Amino acid sequence: MVRCDAKNGLIFEIGDATVGENGLRLARFEIGRYKETIRLDGNSPDRRTIVLARHPKLLAALTSGADFATMFAIKAGEIDYSTGFELTGARDQISRLAKACPTMR
Repeated sequence: MVRCDAKNGLIFEIGDATVGENGLRLARFEIGRYKETIRLDGNSPDRRTIVLARHPKLLAALTSGADFATMFAIKAGEIDYSTGFELTGARDQISRLAKACPTMR
C-alpha cells in the first residue's frame, strides 16, 4: 500500500502480522525489469515502510504500468517467503495521491 506521510512524502507500507514475527528487514522487489533488494524502515510489530523519495526506481516501477509485482522477504540472506500483488491502476492511484500529498508539492 502507498500512503502519504506528512514528513517523508509517499511511503510504501507493508502491513502484515508476520512482518514483526519474522523480523523482516530486507525485501526484494521484482516488477518487470526492475529488481532490487531494499532495507525496510519501521519498528512496528506489524508494519514496515519504504520512503519512496529515497527509492525513485521503486516508485517508477510501481507506476510503470506493470500488472504485477513480486516481493521476496529476505532473512539471513535467504528467501524466507514471497508474495505477489496486482498493480492494475497503481499509476493513476499513486499519481493522485502524490498530487494531494503536501510534501510532494
